[in-house]
Amino acid sequence: MQLGFEQSRRVRMRIAFWLLQDSIRQWSGWVAGLHYVRNCLEGLASLPEQEVPEIVAFVPTPLREKFLQEAGFADASWLTLRTIDERLLLDLSRRDELTKLVRNEACDLLFPAITPPAVPFDGKCIGWITDLQHKYYPQFFSKAELAHRDQLFSFLSATCNRIVCSSVSVETDMQRFYPEVQDRTFVLRFRTQPPSSALAIEPQTVMAELGIDQPYVYLPYQFWQHKNHRVVFEAWKRLHASGKAPLLICSGATVDGRNPDHFPSLETFIRSNGLQERVRILGMVPRNQQWQLYRNATLILQPSLFEGWSTSVEEARTLGKTVLMSDIPVHREQCESEGNLFDPNDADRLAALLLERFSAAGPGHDLQAEANAKLQTTENLQTFGRELIELFESTMNDSRLPVSASVLPLLLAVQDEAAKRLEVIEHLKQQVGQGNPNSGLAPRRWFWQRAK
Repeated sequence: MQLGFEQSRRVRMRIAFWLLQDSIRQWSGWVAGLHYVRNCLEGLASLPEQEVPEIVAFVPTPLREKFLQEAGFADASWLTLRTIDERLLLDLSRRDELTKLVRNEACDLLFPAITPPAVPFDGKCIGWITDLQHKYYPQFFSKAELAHRDQLFSFLSATCNRIVCSSVSVETDMQRFYPEVQDRTFVLRFRTQPPSSALAIEPQTVMAELGIDQPYVYLPYQFWQHKNHRVVFEAWKRLHASGKAPLLICSGATVDGRNPDHFPSLETFIRSNGLQERVRILGMVPRNQQWQLYRNATLILQPSLFEGWSTSVEEARTLGKTVLMSDIPVHREQCESEGNLFDPNDADRLAALLLERFSAAGPGHDLQAEANAKLQTTENLQTFGRELIELFESTMNDSRLPVSASVLPLLLAVQDEAAKRLEVIEHLKQQVGQGNPNSGLAPRRWFWQRAK
């Protein structure tokens, strides 16, 4: 639900940008999550400084370098960076210290919450739910993961003042599957832009490093099952059989934590169908190389079975690239031409569309297309920044309390106290263990022995 935007504020808001989730590994392993936060700050940095609220970014030490790398917001006057030592974040016995550090910043609002907050927070809270893939493809999740996602999304819906959805598709799903969210959703379609350094070099330099010497189609996704690489490889099998398969370049993590056999099965398919010369898998590549792979590509592919809002589509769009996308609800919302959509289960349709678009495409690296896209990219980023401020203002101006906000600090306090007690018990167990007869040590006494 989009709410009215007020041009002026009596008091400048102070917003906590929160990268302290329940596990820093969650952010370091999930590339799109970190990029999302950076995109939000880039959107704010595109606006006049006087329009932007004060931002305090709480960032775990291991993520600091990635967070600030080539960031347009790094030197912004409205940004305060609070780097949190990993040990402080993970040591439950020091949770009071972390709570004090956060409270000393006196922030009005926390964003984005994707898990229960690590410490009690006195201000308002905005959750971010990326998508509801588990409701449509439960086979991609274990029973424990399904239960966890349901509990987490219900928790965020009940305890956050507002839930951000990256598309109308996600908002519709939230209101259908989690009615407790009521009318507290806010659609915020994120935008992005290439770093200036990415546009300052010649793509052919990176192509030479990677050994790419011919036109290609680029598939820039993690090898997770829902990303649907299989339909692309099936299409390449058909094109290869007719001698018309262009080179396909793939990048992204090759491990699917939910299905460890997924990537090996794709490798087997490539070998079994003789596609080794037509399909190249680079694995994870540095961001500077990835931007050049985008720039030099003839076409970009987005074959996913499910998305909340595609980062890669936004990145390709900033360079004026044509993207062929699977025909799913969010892509219909995001695409610029329905003629570039294909049934995600139809390899024949994809093969025909690829052949048609690839044959008609211009040069891979197109300076004119990049120049034409630059103006629109700037406008999109500024619109995104203003919508983000609208989200903050409308949340602060909404006097309603979330369904369960009043009990959250108590729950977290009880949880922390229980964790501390468990630590003491574990310590005692270890000490008692020293008295094991096999250890050769005398048992410790946990009471005064009464004198005889």
